Amino acid sequence: MTAKPSAPRVAISGAGPVGMALAIDLALRGVASVVFEKRSNQERIVARANMTNVRSMEHFRRWGIADALRENDPVSPEIQRDVAFVTRLNGHHIFDFPRAYEWSERLPIASEVAEWAPNEAIEKTLRERVLSLPLIDLRFENEVQSFTQDEDGVTLTVTTPQGEETLSASYLVISEGSRSKLRNEGLNVRMEGHPNLARSFLWHFRSERLAELWKASPMVSMLFFYNEDRGGDSLVPQAGTDHWAYFCSPVPDGVDGDDWEACRDMLFRAIGEEFEIEPLNGGTFWTHSMQAPRFDFGRVFLAGDSAHLVSPMGGFGMNLGIGDAADLGWKLAAVIQGWGGPMLLPSYSIERGEVTRFILDGCERNQFTGPRELVRDGIEDQGPLGDAVRAQVAADIDEKKARQFKRMGGQLGYRYSSSPVIVRDGTDEPPPSFEDYVPSAAPGNRAPHHWLADGTSLYDHVGQGFTLLILGELDTTGLRAAADARGIPVEFFAPEGTDRDDLQKLYSARGAVIRSDHHVAWRGDELPADADGLLDVITGTNAWAR
Repeated sequence: MTAKPSAPRVAISGAGPVGMALAIDLALRGVASVVFEKRSNQERIVARANMTNVRSMEHFRRWGIADALRENDPVSPEIQRDVAFVTRLNGHHIFDFPRAYEWSERLPIASEVAEWAPNEAIEKTLRERVLSLPLIDLRFENEVQSFTQDEDGVTLTVTTPQGEETLSASYLVISEGSRSKLRNEGLNVRMEGHPNLARSFLWHFRSERLAELWKASPMVSMLFFYNEDRGGDSLVPQAGTDHWAYFCSPVPDGVDGDDWEACRDMLFRAIGEEFEIEPLNGGTFWTHSMQAPRFDFGRVFLAGDSAHLVSPMGGFGMNLGIGDAADLGWKLAAVIQGWGGPMLLPSYSIERGEVTRFILDGCERNQFTGPRELVRDGIEDQGPLGDAVRAQVAADIDEKKARQFKRMGGQLGYRYSSSPVIVRDGTDEPPPSFEDYVPSAAPGNRAPHHWLADGTSLYDHVGQGFTLLILGELDTTGLRAAADARGIPVEFFAPEGTDRDDLQKLYSARGAVIRSDHHVAWRGDELPADADGLLDVITGTNAWAR
């Protein structure tokens, strides 16, 4: 056994999207990391991620990769970024959600738009950015087998192509996916919630012929089959017009999701005819709705699917993990750089745990609203009677599935209401809505977005630490002096003219402190006379006392 001489500040086990996102966030803050990935450089996984949602794209913009993801999208432009519901591909169109996953024009409420691109493009984009940053040491065919921790750091045992090695780091982040060995064995964590919601399968395959068979609707990003089989199956393009993914949840009784021929026959029935097809990979998995009881364990943290398991009915799995990386990254950097206090890292678990519960609940409700619940007898009938049934089902889809495909509340409306590093201002807010997003500048919320007159986003002016948004007369002398004396990065941004007027209406205050992850940490018409007290709270140095 040999020991590595270098000691990066953060070790990350798992180079999926969440692990790479965290490494990028840290590197842009000047913090070195080493990322261990047991796969080879060429090996790809069968992942269900296809959409980088609006909130994640806002983080991608911060990390300089939003446009790169759009450029790396391998799905043909012939495919509309819609969600469609049909009986069978050679049958009847029922309903669609136009542009459910992607918009060509910018949104007033966000700095980015969603991007529908499969996991291959997501990983490619993140990996290219990782390789461009010298502070990230990405090691393939390296697997963390075990770890120990003490008050000084974490010691890892890693298997490599050259043998077993040990490595020391200040912190370890486990982002190995849903079956994390380090979570299960190293931390002995028991996931809580609702296991085994549904038995599901996912198969990737190639077929040039399939694109010619689309009759009931145009080619779209996601096609659901609502017919009298009530199979819960859907079709998702992956690259060009010949690489596809066939997904089903729940799998019908009597179908073995690991048996390609059985799944292929089910696909043929959904398409309405047989065609030439080549299986690539796939199989069965269980859909769960669970999370770890906490995400912080001393110097070891859980992130992504290692921290929570989300029903895919909503597209939040990877995106929830990207939010973990955005929250944990700045907090690790703050503590490593000496300006983060003892409550800052524990606040990661509190903040992200609250959001996870919110997202799990919304996606779980989506899971139990599908063809078994919504399909009516006669949906495939010809003539006026069949048309009437399909119209009824379309109305039900519009009413009951909109939260799955118009879920801006879930993406943008979550808040950190229980966080100890937020200065609450007494605002009485209704519970957040998974469906409808209502901008709020109350502390703990994502800062309301605004496009400035010069074409930039408000978020483009938010720094790597804290940013005081100045919207009226504020005496900033005390805050500037206290932040400088303590080495806390605080920037000051004072928009003018119509931008200031518009933002005053959004924020209902003369000032707000915005964190680098875009959440409001403080809001008010006057900065506290005790500037150190304010900084103590938002850096996790102590609790706010009223």
